[in-house]
Amino acid sequence: MTKRDLTTVERMQCGAVAGLLAQTFAYPFEVTRRRMQTIGVAPLHGKEAATDALGFSSGADSKAKNMLGTMKVLYTEQGVRGFFKGVTMNWMRGPIAFSISFTMFDTIKHLLETPEERNMRLPEKLRETYQQST
Repeated sequence: MTKRDLTTVERMQCGAVAGLLAQTFAYPFEVTRRRMQTIGVAPLHGKEAATDALGFSSGADSKAKNMLGTMKVLYTEQGVRGFFKGVTMNWMRGPIAFSISFTMFDTIKHLLETPEERNMRLPEKLRETYQQST
């Protein structure tokens, strides 16, 4: 463990990695949510079931009433790959957005710190030096 603050670049890297991981793990739920919102939107024509904008069929047998049911249907229709359809676009834009947000939050938080809060976060040796100088 180092006794120093992170640099801006290090903060951005932390935000980018955190964003990448968070989006990757949450993406299957995002796909499921979008699918639940679009099921039933496209009408059926004859025996053929229409497909929605995400490429999922909207046949009567595939309409699920809850999240787990929707995930089962998605897995049956497209397998594991169906849960990650379109994730690469998130991988391109997500880390940039998260790194900026993370860095700005951290920077503003440090700017708003009171001297007492800043003193509490300093290592013991620096804290003594700081207290002697004030």
